Amino acid sequence: MSSSILITLIALGLTGGLAFFVSAGFRGSGKVSDYAPNLTKYRTDDDLETKTLDRTLTVAVLVASLLTIMIPLYYLGEETRQEGFVEEFDEVSIERGEHLYEEFGCGNCHGVDGSGGAASYVEKRSGINVTWEAPAINNVFYRYDDEEVRYWLIWGRANSPMPAWGLDGGGPMNDGQLDDLIEYLHHFQISQNDELSTIEMSINSSLLRLETSELLVENEIARQKELIQSVKDAPSKLPVLEKAVTDVSALLSKEGGIDTDEDGLTDSVEVDISTYSANINEVLGTSILNLDPDNEESIPGRKDKSVANGFLSQLESELINIRIVADGYDKFLGEAETGLAFLEKALEEKLWEVSFEEIADSTFDGDIDKAKRAIGLFNAYCARCHTAGYSAGVAYTKEIGSGGLGPALRAGRANIQFKQREDMIDFIVKGSVNGKAYGVNGVGGGKMPGFGAVLPESDIALIIDYLRGLKQDA
Repeated sequence: MSSSILITLIALGLTGGLAFFVSAGFRGSGKVSDYAPNLTKYRTDDDLETKTLDRTLTVAVLVASLLTIMIPLYYLGEETRQEGFVEEFDEVSIERGEHLYEEFGCGNCHGVDGSGGAASYVEKRSGINVTWEAPAINNVFYRYDDEEVRYWLIWGRANSPMPAWGLDGGGPMNDGQLDDLIEYLHHFQISQNDELSTIEMSINSSLLRLETSELLVENEIARQKELIQSVKDAPSKLPVLEKAVTDVSALLSKEGGIDTDEDGLTDSVEVDISTYSANINEVLGTSILNLDPDNEESIPGRKDKSVANGFLSQLESELINIRIVADGYDKFLGEAETGLAFLEKALEEKLWEVSFEEIADSTFDGDIDKAKRAIGLFNAYCARCHTAGYSAGVAYTKEIGSGGLGPALRAGRANIQFKQREDMIDFIVKGSVNGKAYGVNGVGGGKMPGFGAVLPESDIALIIDYLRGLKQDA
């Protein structure tokens, strides 16, 4: 029985009892007496000791019986009432967490649904602004427990775009807000079957990245050369932009004249500003306006005056940027050229490359497919922490297993840390526990996730065999 039904029954019982006693008080009252009630004759002893007493005792027995029934029933419903309250509390917490997720822009990097995304970040080795790969968090509790997730939220991840969000780490969220955010993260976790179904896609994606690496780096180089050219063009663009802002402001300030479409801009201004935008486009690369004096919305859905004001705002913003670049010309050009040299060296060294044939021969008895799958798995699930620069993009990726947030795994480290293959498998399945020893001389910090819920042991074994097959340095 639900708590609402119990409360309703109790209320009805109390109301009925109250009504009875009120009616009993008025029963038998007749004409208004000239005497005060305490001076009038009351009922006889026979009446009080028979009918009145019997009626009162009957009511008392009924009320006692009702209470005797209702108290156990209320007790039986107490557990479900408490469960309902907990459920309601969780729902409200999730709503607050969703608001925090939106307010602080978590979805801007990790995706609206937590499926992963990207963030802008200045890569420290090159000084280049890169698109940093932000991991999916709609599966995070298959790898970390609540306290480990809380750690990352409080302190963020240094040397990455992930900032600290907790007060202890210098962020804006208190403990209650972190609780709500974690509740919301739990709310949109995908099912384990859905997570397992992404394994092949993740492997193929990481292998495709290796196949197209040179092209990706060449595109980075081309963009960096464009950046250098834009810096070099800044001093010559500056006076053109300054004049453009002045001229367009003057055009938009003109008053008087025919305004056929009654959009707030005279016909002559619409023609002049359209012509002017075409003339400066070749030098500045800004928008070309094609305003029609006979149509108030030359661009569907936008008034011509709004378009013209937007064009002026674009010029003003560009002027601010160009002025900054022109003022710091040597600094910006030097940084851009340093970044280009970094990218060209990366293309020459190709540190991201791996030889499937060598790995197959040294570790998998010549099985190329196993070697490819092992590398695909490592890059998809391990490289973000254990390969330097991996999240920043191909051009910034160092040798596989070179170390980053996690330790380097090259030079036979896997065999040094774990004497037995089974011990290493167990560690990868469960992850590290803060303060708990692992391997020969490792001490867990809780930062190494467990992969037992997201990868089958056969795939974990492939990764471990690849790592244990790496040759130890001389």
